[in-house]
Amino acid sequence: MAVNNGNKVKPEQIPKWLVAIVDMSLANLGLYLGFVFATGQLQGFQIGSLILLFPAVSLVTVMLFHNLGLYSSQRSGLTPLIRALITGVIGLTVFSILFAFWTRAFIFQRSVFIAAPLLQLALLLGWRILFWRLELWVQGQKKLLVIGTSDEVERALEKIMCLPKGIFEVTRVINPERLDEFNRYLEQADSVMITGFLDMEQKNRIIRDSFDQNKEVFIVPDLYEIILTRAAMTQVHDTPLIECHNMQLSFIQLFVKRILDLAFAIPATILACPVLLIFCLLIKATSPGPAIFSQERVGYRGAVFTLYKIRTMIHDAEENSGPVFSTEEDDRVTAVGRFLRATRLDELPQLYNVIRGDLSMVGPRPERPYFVKQFEEVMPEYRLRHLVKPGITGLAQVNGYYATNSQDKLRYDLYYIAEYSLLMDFRILLLTIPTLFNREAAKGIKADMEEVIERD
Repeated sequence: MAVNNGNKVKPEQIPKWLVAIVDMSLANLGLYLGFVFATGQLQGFQIGSLILLFPAVSLVTVMLFHNLGLYSSQRSGLTPLIRALITGVIGLTVFSILFAFWTRAFIFQRSVFIAAPLLQLALLLGWRILFWRLELWVQGQKKLLVIGTSDEVERALEKIMCLPKGIFEVTRVINPERLDEFNRYLEQADSVMITGFLDMEQKNRIIRDSFDQNKEVFIVPDLYEIILTRAAMTQVHDTPLIECHNMQLSFIQLFVKRILDLAFAIPATILACPVLLIFCLLIKATSPGPAIFSQERVGYRGAVFTLYKIRTMIHDAEENSGPVFSTEEDDRVTAVGRFLRATRLDELPQLYNVIRGDLSMVGPRPERPYFVKQFEEVMPEYRLRHLVKPGITGLAQVNGYYATNSQDKLRYDLYYIAEYSLLMDFRILLLTIPTLFNREAAKGIKADMEEVIERD
């Protein structure tokens, strides 16, 4: 079989090391201009302080930006990029202040740390918006061939329709029963997306034929594929084997995670007390009922515990309806509660759950027993979420939305368990900051999706 079949090799991506160099240069330039703007003229000791800060600022810029996903392919548009940049500049400013104080370089005007972040943000935003558009131009719009059943494809197309124009163009949707047509349409595509639970033989054929023609492949993973992300190659005699590791944290990992949870939650609880008191008073003044709401949730290894939140709905909101998920325009949500939900401040009391040991700072979000039972009937893998302690925030929360379907949330949760590390916890905590200012993405246009599906 001929490789590439006459297809052009796709354009090379812009090197990430080059992007990082520009990021570091602009972060330092913004700091320098902040000095000039705040002081008017640099003195000898100020130049020394600045030179001392430059290497540290460069290193922290790359570390923060990497953990905020700013060196990954940006397929979600400019808004997530801007939120991540703002978070990165805030983190960089906090570090610069602490580093300057620690090194006794805090002898210049404090206004430097007002001017510098604004200039850094302006420079980095301008550069990153230019880079985002340049990357789109270099790579071009990808013609996407989607494979899956109608329901699975509809969910995938709903997300694709939310992406900015110019990233993907869906050229064809193929049902797994009609894979005999795959190669005919493959030549017209740049990328292939497998959305459904195809058998291994079908996936192997799609991947093999796609690679033969130099096409990239995206796969919506199932449990088997997520487990393989943690697999290691081994052998028995001369037979190669893939060793799938247990999806559980070791005693050392659990111990360190618990220590870090307490180190974060105890001071955070002290700092949050005034805010918590203010909103509890507002809730009591504007809505009858208790200010703190408690609810049973399923936690580590299936144990049920009591989770606490600031009440955002009317008292006894489910008295008539029974357990139901909240909708976007839920009239049970109070005026104060709507603000609390938008900013996630209603979850502040869960710091007490962390101190008590019910929750971790990072982990799969705990669900109610009523819904857990339903999910496990449809998705038997759902019980694997309980192999780790649930968390206040998690991978599904920073990468998805409240309305993200339960299967996609489960994929994120299982990937978190399979790939767990302290670095991943740090990244999720960092990514939670821009998520606090993220509104739920708009739904895809149903008519557009049906039009594409009808092409099959």
